[in-house]
Amino acid sequence: MEEATERYFRGRWQMVRIIENVPEGVIGEFWGEAEFAPDGAGLTCRENGVLRYQGADYSAERQSLWRFPGGGRVEVRYPDGRPFHDFIAEDPRAAHLCGDDRYDVTYDFADHHWRSAWAVKGPAKNYMMSTLYRRLTADGRPMEGPLATATATATATAADPEGQAAEARPGGIGSSVSTSGSSSPGWKR
Repeated sequence: MEEATERYFRGRWQMVRIIENVPEGVIGEFWGEAEFAPDGAGLTCRENGVLRYQGADYSAERQSLWRFPGGGRVEVRYPDGRPFHDFIAEDPRAAHLCGDDRYDVTYDFADHHWRSAWAVKGPAKNYMMSTLYRRLTADGRPMEGPLATATATATATAADPEGQAAEARPGGIGSSVSTSGSSSPGWKR
């Protein structure tokens, strides 16, 4: 397993996200890029791409702050700096409580790719989201790696309740979705 450090995340990543509502099956996919850029206090992650949600395509973006205070600890924050979750690189998993909703995440880091798998449960929520990231070279080409295999693994993991997958359904940190330039109420905190 690769160690989750500021140096590891820095740069551009190709990403594929599978969103699954447990009772309904797969309901969304996101294809795009994430860029982790230095911001003076750590890294700012900006995700941009296309969200296919219940058969419609939307331009989507999301932003989060990643901090590395030492001791292998990684803090993920909302764009305004409020805490979202944190984890220790040696045990890359965390939980976030939002009202009656619980968001559980596990991370898996490898040489040129990594995965986040979210399971979200609450009175009105029961979904999973698995995202695969593959490092891009300076000229924008994906590094050699098992993205196709990883995508199949993400789908299988999202269906596995023991895998703690998913952050599904539009509704992540610092997110916005638009169709024809208008804002959609789908992605919010």
